[in-house]
Amino acid sequence: MKLEFILNGEAISLPDVPEDMVLVDLLRVRLGLTGTKRGCEDGVCGVCSVLVDDKLTKACRTPVANIAGRTVTTIEGLGAPDGGLSDLQQAFLDAGAVQCGYCTPAMVIAAEALLRINPHPTRAEIRHAINPNLCRCTGYQQIIEAIELAAQRRMGESANSELRITHHASRLTDSESQNQESKIENRKYVGSFTIRNVDGPDKLTGRAKYVGDMRVPGMLYAKVLRSRLPHARILRLDTAPALAVPGVKAVITHADFVDHGNFGWPVKDQYALAYRKVRYVGEAIAAVAAETEAAAQAGVDAIVCELEALPVVSDMTRALDADAPLIPDRPATMTNGDLGAGNLCDRHIVRNGDPAPLLAACAVRVDETYTFPHQEHAYLETEGVLAIPEPDGGVTLYANNQSPFINRDNTAALLGLPAHRVRVIQPPVGGAFGGKDDILYQTSAQAAKLALLAGRPVRLVLTRSESMTASYKREAVQAHLRLGADANGNLQAAKVALLVDSGAYASMTPLSSWRATMHAAGAYRYQAVHVDTTAVYTNNGYAGAFRGFGNVQASAAAEMAVDELAGTLGRDPLELRLQNCLCQGDRTMTGDPLDHEVGLSACLEWVRDQSDWRHKRASYAQQAPDALRRRGIGVACYFHGTGLGGEGEDFAVSTLNVAPDYSVVLTSGLTDYGQGSRTVFTVLAAEILGVDIERVHMLRPDTHTAINSGPTVASRASLVGGNAVRVAAEKLLQQLHFAAADALNCAPEQLVRAGEAFVGPDEEPLPFEAVVDHARAMGLPLAAEGRWQIRPIHWDFRAGTGEPYFCYVFGALVAEVEVNMQTGRTGVTGIWAAHDAGKILYPLGALGQFYGGIVQGLGYALTEHFRFENAIPQTLGLNTYRLPRANDVPEIVATYIQTTLREGPFGAKNLAEPVMIGVAPAIANAIFHATGKRIRSLPITPEKVIGNR
Repeated sequence: MKLEFILNGEAISLPDVPEDMVLVDLLRVRLGLTGTKRGCEDGVCGVCSVLVDDKLTKACRTPVANIAGRTVTTIEGLGAPDGGLSDLQQAFLDAGAVQCGYCTPAMVIAAEALLRINPHPTRAEIRHAINPNLCRCTGYQQIIEAIELAAQRRMGESANSELRITHHASRLTDSESQNQESKIENRKYVGSFTIRNVDGPDKLTGRAKYVGDMRVPGMLYAKVLRSRLPHARILRLDTAPALAVPGVKAVITHADFVDHGNFGWPVKDQYALAYRKVRYVGEAIAAVAAETEAAAQAGVDAIVCELEALPVVSDMTRALDADAPLIPDRPATMTNGDLGAGNLCDRHIVRNGDPAPLLAACAVRVDETYTFPHQEHAYLETEGVLAIPEPDGGVTLYANNQSPFINRDNTAALLGLPAHRVRVIQPPVGGAFGGKDDILYQTSAQAAKLALLAGRPVRLVLTRSESMTASYKREAVQAHLRLGADANGNLQAAKVALLVDSGAYASMTPLSSWRATMHAAGAYRYQAVHVDTTAVYTNNGYAGAFRGFGNVQASAAAEMAVDELAGTLGRDPLELRLQNCLCQGDRTMTGDPLDHEVGLSACLEWVRDQSDWRHKRASYAQQAPDALRRRGIGVACYFHGTGLGGEGEDFAVSTLNVAPDYSVVLTSGLTDYGQGSRTVFTVLAAEILGVDIERVHMLRPDTHTAINSGPTVASRASLVGGNAVRVAAEKLLQQLHFAAADALNCAPEQLVRAGEAFVGPDEEPLPFEAVVDHARAMGLPLAAEGRWQIRPIHWDFRAGTGEPYFCYVFGALVAEVEVNMQTGRTGVTGIWAAHDAGKILYPLGALGQFYGGIVQGLGYALTEHFRFENAIPQTLGLNTYRLPRANDVPEIVATYIQTTLREGPFGAKNLAEPVMIGVAPAIANAIFHATGKRIRSLPITPEKVIGNR
């Protein structure tokens, strides 16, 4: 069909457009406007949003015939006339409303649609307008503030919104404490709310290219054959028919990899493509590369694959039964370093004193079991890799992974190549939350092998249903807690048993279940604690890393149990926590002494006061028993070990060099997938070097230009990676000081700075460029490498004793809910949260991480449950897996309690991961306060509220 319409102000005439094409494909594939994204197959995520005649429209659900003669506006059409940001895009940047950026163009489009019809909307109207669009990163609050700011700027009334943003950020900048090792007077960037996301402009305009946006000439498309059975033996696998399909250029199976594609860490039990049998629905069996996606899918469909169904293990409580079907071929554990037994994945223990006699003597005890479901990461950008074969027989991978160096090493080993012939470059990543490691290693190996066989670039991007079927989840956990206190409410002892569902493969479960073990009794003082954790294999997909890494489930159980203990004692649950919470000088539940600042009591006091806790607890206790809607307020607190801890060596490396154009080029071995580390690293480099932040240019993560720094997990970036940047910057600054002192004929300690210039005793400023030129003339190196490592610590896995982490972060959260006692529906009406993360380096980004983590916790509490029935996944789309939307999220009042970690860069600790931990138990405790019904399993659905009468 011939199609004519107006696109971003220009007339478009296309002579031959298929009538069944949808608008998103026309824009992305035919016209190359990749700012309009794909995120689902159901029309529910909204990342494909455009304007059609000024109306918000989902391009994935719009046939091209529907736009004939109409006006279409995409994100590429919203910029300023000079090519810069529009006023709305600038407001998003100023409000800190940009994280991974994948949903950002569509959110800007939704905001523009609203402001064109309602120039001065209320916050409620803004929430309603963006409700069709999902965001998994930001928690929506800064997006709402950005739209409010843009509206008021357009109306010439910007003061209120400017003050609101300043007020939020000022909560994070009121501490003057600094790390003495890195003390710099008159800080310009560190802790300033004027700092903006360095990648924000590209993400706001649609210029940022994610894997699915990348195309190169001659590129092939890959598709994967996946198992439809949860457990089966592969009887026959014939790929010859696929090669006969027109357009198919390569087909691979396990036989195309070294050692059948076996990989994995800390347990090597996974395969790039299934070997001998499949262990979960969605497991990859074979992969095809072809000229088109349709041809690749036809090739997959042509493969002859005969499976013999095997008995299934779906109930983790039966996984270790003597008659349970065996899932692993070669059982092994991380802890024992030898053969495991049956479906045992791993075991962990804590042995701190003897809780048995103490519990027996306690005046009050709680003995309960709590259960937590699998949770889907639901990043809006699905997994993807573009593999390009190189002339030397190597391969370059553009992969949206979290840990490029691990990906490089895995891929090289599976392909039988030396590591230097595999290059991994990380483009912008549309969310990860711990979920883009193992699944990306498989996907990368598949795409790389296909590319090498075909001799052409291959792009492999998973569909939404593929991603939800094949990717790993947060582990389901059953937690049995026995807690005891004396008559005065002093906690005495705890015994905890955790059962963890790892699914078909180990992935990161041995490590996340270890972290759960280290936190299983909560952030309190005890005389004795024992924890026994058992992780088992089932056929329920597979599980691994997810934000909070085991502590989310462990702390939820502990916080619900402590609430029950407070009820038994007749005590206010927040005051009981204040009485027992960890303080500096205390020992944690593992016996680990706290010799650094601890802000937990300050966090609890802040949320108590800000939420009007005492008044509301008393007021809601007077509600009529038969009231249709009942309100409640609940609290939770948490602690979280910093970095990798006893999991292994924890270091990072960064480099800095002054380029010929006088820019400062920065690299780090750690990556940014929305958490803002690229901005943090840039801020640190500029602050320490005393240069304008615009002068610092950070390269994309690349295994050929950066240096391995381990995995980007455990919120390591600001502390470990930030310190590496600090060390590199201090080394480079020393060279600049030598040059400036030589040029100004003075001692280095006599130098002062005036902006970027160096000033000596004669008060004559020497510009940065002149200092650089003089350094080069002196032959001084203007490149530096900084390495920083957390001091060695040791955990004895067999004895269950030692030092699991070198320091901890802390936080507390109060949630207020309203429950409809007839329908069981729960609305969260308020959240107050405080987190002790040391010095805040990038305030707007820190708030965004806080809000985003809180909303992920809200979903975990009320709506998110990745369900399996007999090991068959039931929630394979975003239409059935319900993520929180803007209308589900209340106003969040959050702050950071600023302590100082002497080892941190400018006193900073970590924050992105643990801020999620307290949300679900606080909501559960609030629901109990509202209803009197204690629900001990998540998510707390209306059916559970009604059925638990």
